[in-house]
Amino acid sequence: MATLKVPSNVPALADDCDNLRKAFQGWGTNEALIISILGHRDASQRRAIRKQLFAVRQAYHDRFKRSLEEDVASHVTGDFRKLLVPLVSSHRYEGPEVNTRLAHSEAKLLHEKIEHKAYADDEVIRILTTRSKAQLLATFNNYNDTFGHPITKDLKADPKDEFLKTLRAVIRCFTCPDRYFEKVARVAIAGNGTDENSLTRVITTRAEVDLKLIKEAYQKRNSVPLEKAVAGDTSGDYESMLLALLGKE
Repeated sequence: MATLKVPSNVPALADDCDNLRKAFQGWGTNEALIISILGHRDASQRRAIRKQLFAVRQAYHDRFKRSLEEDVASHVTGDFRKLLVPLVSSHRYEGPEVNTRLAHSEAKLLHEKIEHKAYADDEVIRILTTRSKAQLLATFNNYNDTFGHPITKDLKADPKDEFLKTLRAVIRCFTCPDRYFEKVARVAIAGNGTDENSLTRVITTRAEVDLKLIKEAYQKRNSVPLEKAVAGDTSGDYESMLLALLGKE
């Protein structure tokens, strides 16, 4: 249920790369050209562009001398580092197969750890960061069936605990991503200022996944189209790129 719109006749890869180089050259950046390219290419097309622009990526790496994992590890500490580093670095199996016996045993294990407030236990982190989405959903459903309530309810023991809040967010990303990201977008837009980081994260990462469902959830929850809310809270090229990813012609 993506919103990304790719032209029927996509320009040659070399043309896209050359145009992007031109857009970044000189004293000013040609934002409209960048949006017209990156805002209307799918993931495989952007990956191909990225390989042709490898020299730029290498220069960035040479300058900062770090990876995403290193950035996360250097900016967070304790239990957060323990959870976030595996999340950004692990490679999950994404197949549909489910081991029902494993789902039952790991649901019991999660309940035991949560009951003893061992929220950052290595086994909890291992399950959340390595199991496939299908396997995790089976585990969470088993948890609900066995203990009579969803796992997220047991993670509300301390509403002010930021680590528990993060665990709930991770689980909600698996169980009901459209409602979770709708809330992130709503909170980002609400109030006097826009949380551009959160709004950007939702729209850019979900444009080729389920942004259409998130838009529907936003419309249902707020009685306003997400495109209209974004247009009313942003401006300039930033607004244009977000609207392009939202599927606005």
